[in-house]
Amino acid sequence: MGSKKFALYGGVVMLVMGLVSLIPNFEGSQMGLPMLELNESYGLFLGYFPMNILNKLALIAFGIAGIVTSQLKGNALPRSISFSRAVFFVMGSAAILGALPQTSTLFGYWPLFGGEILAHAVFAVLGAYFGFALSYKVHKEIQTKPHLKETFQGTR
Repeated sequence: MGSKKFALYGGVVMLVMGLVSLIPNFEGSQMGLPMLELNESYGLFLGYFPMNILNKLALIAFGIAGIVTSQLKGNALPRSISFSRAVFFVMGSAAILGALPQTSTLFGYWPLFGGEILAHAVFAVLGAYFGFALSYKVHKEIQTKPHLKETFQGTR
């Protein structure tokens, strides 16, 4: 699987999670969760992931971005690599912030603790692999297919 498929499949997973988490039956209880400044749609999604409306909207946005990126004509590969790298940086930062008690609720607005740490970490590792580790393979492809060089670097 390459960066384009990661953008597509990761995007679908994020979009579905974001949309399903908006269904009130999947919202879950707030019992035992820290109070937030923004309690809209707040609860344990699937009984494990603390989420509020910001988490859900971010998942939907990342999902749409991944799907659209993977379907771009001509420059889907470089855009998918950029998407994968953005997933790495954003989700990795969220996992780190969630692991620190001082920032685990992002100042009371965004729950990043509990199961969210694991989910963000998994997406970050996948983003790192498809955004950075496969760069060598893409570089080799560019060397053998001149039309890709123009796609990545643009015309001068």
